[in-house]
Amino acid sequence: MDFRITEEQELMVQAIEEAMTRENLEPYFQDCDKNHTHPEKWWEILKELGCFSMFLPEEAEGEDGEPGGGEGAVTMFLVMEALGRCGAPIYLFWDHVKADALLENGTKEQIDKFMPLFFKGNGAFAQGFSEPTAGTELSSNTILTTYTRRNGKVYINGHKHFISGAQDNDYCLTLAKNSENPEQLTLWFVPTNVPGCKKEPMEKMGLNMENVNDIWFDEVEIEESDMFSFEGNGLMATSKGFDYERLIDAFNAYGQALCAYEDACRYANQRIVKGQEIGRLQLIQNHIMEMTMKIEAMRNMLLHYAWNKDNNCLTRAEASIAKQFCSESANDIADHALQVMGGIGYCGSRVSRIYRDLRITRISGGTGEIQTVIASRQVLKKYK
Repeated sequence: MDFRITEEQELMVQAIEEAMTRENLEPYFQDCDKNHTHPEKWWEILKELGCFSMFLPEEAEGEDGEPGGGEGAVTMFLVMEALGRCGAPIYLFWDHVKADALLENGTKEQIDKFMPLFFKGNGAFAQGFSEPTAGTELSSNTILTTYTRRNGKVYINGHKHFISGAQDNDYCLTLAKNSENPEQLTLWFVPTNVPGCKKEPMEKMGLNMENVNDIWFDEVEIEESDMFSFEGNGLMATSKGFDYERLIDAFNAYGQALCAYEDACRYANQRIVKGQEIGRLQLIQNHIMEMTMKIEAMRNMLLHYAWNKDNNCLTRAEASIAKQFCSESANDIADHALQVMGGIGYCGSRVSRIYRDLRITRISGGTGEIQTVIASRQVLKKYK
């Protein structure tokens, strides 16, 4: 494997770092975090850089017929690394993962309706899987949201929980079970700005620049044409995207941790106590070493697995290993970085924001516990 980046990738990383440095966005990110608002100014910069279209499949088309860039996971990693290093809220940058499933399972009408939105950096639709009774484990036993056919229409009833981006989207791709045949789990594009649908933002520890919502459906009327994939294929229709989504979760954890790590290292060289930089103190050096080992291990692992993804050999176990290792390591790094920076780290620095934002990485996209189950089962099969 040759992990030297191409000239095009190098120019992309350089353009991102120059744009982020030129704009000096950190005060803006602080305001957005404080006010719980989406960073539209940064979003426009990403659009100008082509970051939304470049990761869409080549067969995808925008409104003007523009094709997707078809860039793969290695380039995705490098972009998230560059954005993360600059303190950007890269946890927002993942919606394009939905495009593959849309192309594979959507009708022409659904593709024509939603795909152009991805090119603009819009979410296109939220994903409504989890419920108060269904988080990591999704099954006919845990999903309580139902769909019922009546008089040529379909009616959705239920409660979805922890739904990212629902406030900004007019549709939610909703997993529901057939009220007449509960074993059938099916996905439907359900409008959310209609009578019978109620959305409420949830209070969160971090991720203040992203809205996370409860959604209630009360007899929301839809058409048969709103079905995604085919009846009973609700879990399988998006399952292929779960592995890549978990790999991107790992990219996100690494990118944010990289920012905290580099801020702590710079601070250790600048902070003077008793006439010397604190970086000269062995106990501070221990924090630096612990962070450095994890940063290096994460980067090497993620480049390896990103290469596997681009070469169609990423395994489910590798996706889970990456998410588990990087989410745990990133949280450890943020803790070490905060300790190095002391009071200034806790009071107002971006490291404190990263510390809060990173904690969700051990939960969202499948908890660390379920990643352990998935990966260990795959590993043990090799030795039977």
